[in-house]
Amino acid sequence: IPASHLLGEEGQGFVFVMKGLDGGRINIATCSVGTAQQALNQAARYIQERKQFGKPLAQFQALQFKLADMATELVAARQLV
Repeated sequence: IPASHLLGEEGQGFVFVMKGLDGGRINIATCSVGTAQQALNQAARYIQERKQFGKPLAQFQALQFKLADMATELVAARQLV
């Protein structure tokens, strides 16, 4: 490659490209956390509306624990981003 066509210093192309990917990684992480938050919101809404055995699913302890675990994982993921 002619010297006039070089971008940056010779031999530093890989470093340059890897720095360019950093923004994409953060974007993917934030989109994933947002999607997980919306999934938790919809799940919470659904178990309040849906009835089984004559009562809302939200009254079943196993589902309460499941949503609590989901919320805990979401908080942890948000802290990592």
